[in-house]
Amino acid sequence: MANAVIRRASMGDLDALLRLYVQLSAGNAATIRERAETGLRDILASSNMTLLVAETDHLVGTVTLVIVPNLTHNAQPWAQVENMVTDESVRGAGVGRLLIEECLRLAREAGCYKVQLQSGNQRSTAENDAHGFYRHLGFEASSAGFRYYFQ
Repeated sequence: MANAVIRRASMGDLDALLRLYVQLSAGNAATIRERAETGLRDILASSNMTLLVAETDHLVGTVTLVIVPNLTHNAQPWAQVENMVTDESVRGAGVGRLLIEECLRLAREAGCYKVQLQSGNQRSTAENDAHGFYRHLGFEASSAGFRYYFQ
């Protein structure tokens, strides 16, 4: 999949992004178009967020990188990777690796001292070993993650 181009997302990518997010988490993908449009506009306008897409003849992957200002670690920022998904048709072809490598490059360029991500426990199965993918790219399972959801 060396011919995939990694670029910043644009408003014209919204429909393709929503299709990819259904593959990430069908129950949590944005479904109200107006809200999705507002959300994408906010992401694209944010100086601390970068929404990347991988494109061949169509969008085949996406990831969000958030740079977080910080007061510890000599006031170096840190980065969060979120909403990483590659189209089922290209998994294992290197698209995810290209997206993560670009996130790492951008985080390093921003002076971040770390890049972190969370991956759900259900993503460590024989059929879907996202955890193995992240380990292969050099990420370490180094902490326990906790979430609080507002109902």
